[in-house]
Amino acid sequence: MGALAYAEVGKDLMTSLSEVVFGLVLLSTVGYGQDQKAASSPFELTWTKGKCVGCKIADGLGRVQFVSRTDVWAVGPNGDRNFIVVYSPDAGRTWREVPQTYQYAGDPDGPPAFSFLDAMRGWIAWWDPADEPKMIRTQDGGQHWQSVSQQFLQTIHMIDDSRGYGKVAKEFYCTNDGGRSWVETKIPDIVFIDHLFFLTPELGWISGAAGVNGTDFFVFRTVNGGRDWEESRTTPPHGPADVRDLFFFDEQRGWLLTWGFNGNGSYLYSTVDGGRRWTADPDQSFQGKGKFASVVRFVSRERGFVFVDDNGHSRLVYTMDGGTHWSKQAMPSSVYDCQVFAGDLMCSAAPGFRVLTLHPK
Repeated sequence: MGALAYAEVGKDLMTSLSEVVFGLVLLSTVGYGQDQKAASSPFELTWTKGKCVGCKIADGLGRVQFVSRTDVWAVGPNGDRNFIVVYSPDAGRTWREVPQTYQYAGDPDGPPAFSFLDAMRGWIAWWDPADEPKMIRTQDGGQHWQSVSQQFLQTIHMIDDSRGYGKVAKEFYCTNDGGRSWVETKIPDIVFIDHLFFLTPELGWISGAAGVNGTDFFVFRTVNGGRDWEESRTTPPHGPADVRDLFFFDEQRGWLLTWGFNGNGSYLYSTVDGGRRWTADPDQSFQGKGKFASVVRFVSRERGFVFVDDNGHSRLVYTMDGGTHWSKQAMPSSVYDCQVFAGDLMCSAAPGFRVLTLHPK
């Protein structure tokens, strides 16, 4: 799942917290250096320390999706890079594996992909141990699953019961029949599609590495559901980079994080014109060598959050003015993935089965 999700940082601290009563625990976060103290923070951090019941594979959480305040789906990886999908019906207190979604260690295609419309309707795609691609669907919250197709996807995003999008390596896919068939679109000059993000059935973006050696990162924008794409290409100042995260708040305002090779760290970029042009954030205090950001999310045009592993320290970097100024706060655990849900941020955190809720005050 990547170094950030399983980093040693924070393990000793979290061990000291392991005797805390199970459930929701509001942690007081200690500030240091120029970091802001928790008492003055314009948000509340609430942690859920969960457990996985009867689990044989999963020992932590990767990508996560909340479909209600209580129903949560996630990738459950382990240290040997095996993967399985896990589900929690109680906001992350207890988790159970979806056994048929087990994926062997070392699969080059990465972990299973999933997408849910609500607490009842969802899809999962993965490679099973027989080395066959599978896609299944549920309409009753995971109590029963039906085979949909043998289309493997590294990312899947369903818009409704019929329409959806996905990607594998440098190919973009779309479906209009609930996942039974998928139409492939090749994007020229793409090395790898790292992320796709759709705001509406028609408006979306894909991002990743471009150029023969991946020296640039790209963002392509579509306004007609993937039939046509408008290209934006940016050359990072510090060499080749992958796109770690991509997020749009609306049709104009978006942000992305790049990860540089050879320990060059991560950098934050923003756009105010729908992805046509991208500008590097000038604040270098949380960017650069040894600093790896995992997630960028905005809950409004002004309020944004970036989770960073800063040379062995987990930090939350936040802005209250749209990115003009950033503040930092120490974190007791690293964060892997987040979702904006009803004005809050809901995140998966390591180590173990931890869920973070960030509530703006």
